[in-house]
Parts: sequence; structure tokens; C-alpha cells
Amino acid sequence: MLEMTEFRFHGRGGQGIVLAAAVFAEAIFREGLYARAFSLFGAERRGAPVTAFVRAGQERLMPRCRVYRPDYVMVIDPTMTGTAIPAGLKEGGVLLVNDRESEEETPFLSSLPPGGSYRIYRVDASAIAWKHHLTIGSFPAVNAIMVGALARVSGLASLESVRAAVEKRITARLEDNLQAAAEGYRQVKEVTAVGRNFQARSL
Repeated sequence: MLEMTEFRFHGRGGQGIVLAAAVFAEAIFREGLYARAFSLFGAERRGAPVTAFVRAGQERLMPRCRVYRPDYVMVIDPTMTGTAIPAGLKEGGVLLVNDRESEEETPFLSSLPPGGSYRIYRVDASAIAWKHHLTIGSFPAVNAIMVGALARVSGLASLESVRAAVEKRITARLEDNLQAAAEGYRQVKEVTAVGRNFQARSL
């Protein structure tokens, strides 16, 4: 792997994005790497944009500042749109989106600039969360699901490490979260653009 790999997570207050970063960092740590998770809040209210960051590498010491040039960007909230979200994503980087499983045009993907030099992956984390009755307030609780998908896409954590991290960090509805994380890991798909539509293929 690279000497240091950087991740940026986008979501909204109340969706568990900070917890997602902590769970993912824990999963990476269980693979024998060092990892650091931290977050950036705007207005501290439910529904306000929240950004979280994870750095991972083989060295214990690493910066504790926001990530401007991530290798991976993960979008937890499918209603977030705009070109600012993938801004700074490195050449050939990865964009992972909680997005409905459809071949049709979708709000978030359609807001991206054409010809982006990154790879796009999607998982219908909201549907998986509703299936397992996982909610935080009125939001589907997708944090464990998205961590599972990100572990698969990045290759930095096995499903076993994700499960162990979920067991350590998430106490509510543990068995449901474990099952949902495994579904996220297995169901994430790579997306290619065809005209204004998007097609997904299994990994």
C-alpha cells in the first residue's frame, strides 16, 4: 500500500458519520496498520453537513488535520449533491456512494462533473439499513454498511476485521449491524457512466 492512505467521509449530523470513521480506523488497525480518525463539524445540529477523516499507514505519526487530497471519498447521505464533495480526490482515486441500485440517472451521480479521473462505487446502504430496521432518529443507520463496502473497495480491511471493529464500537442492535456490514461488503458495485445513465457491475 501507499506510505499513507487518506479518506474523507461526507454525511449529515445524526447519521453516525463520526462513528463510521472510528469503526473503519479500528478495522484497519486490526490488519496491523496504524490509523487515525477525526472529524470536522459545521453547525452542530441534526442534518447539518459533517465531514470525517481517516488516515492509515505504516507509521505511527501522521498529521491530524483535514484531508484535502484524499485517495478515497465516501458519501453516506445520497441527498448530498454538488461537485465540491469529490473536490481534491486524487487522480485515479475512489468515490464510494450510498446510492440506490438503479441503472437510471441518480441525483448524486448526476451532479458530478463529466470525465472525472476517479473510479465510482455504489452500494444501496439505505435499503440494507431499512431491511435490518437500523435507524438513527429518522435516518437509516448506514455507518456499518458503508464501512463494510469501503473495506471491500480499499482492500485495507477484511470482513473479519470489520466485524470485530463493529463489535467493539457499536453496541446498539449489534447482530443486525454485523449482518448489514457483511451485506455492504458483498453488495458494493463499481459504476460506469453510459451517456447520462449509470451501470453497475458486481466486484
